[in-house]
Amino acid sequence: MENEYNFEPSMMIDEVSTEEYYIGTTNNSKRESASNWKIKKAWKIGTLWHFGFPNGDQAYKYVWNDRFDYHYD
Repeated sequence: MENEYNFEPSMMIDEVSTEEYYIGTTNNSKRESASNWKIKKAWKIGTLWHFGFPNGDQAYKYVWNDRFDYHYD
């Protein structure tokens, strides 16, 4: 019988505060300077959590080290 594995992408979470997080996943290199990350920002307003991606784009093409420089939609 063949072994089946469900490989999950590498992930990083940066807790900026209790009301702001950045979540990054990559299927390739884990280098934080590589442009192969999908980055999601989570921020809390009142009791509601909001989630956004750089320019609303969920592609694996962003640089983790630049996460603070993107505009999140």
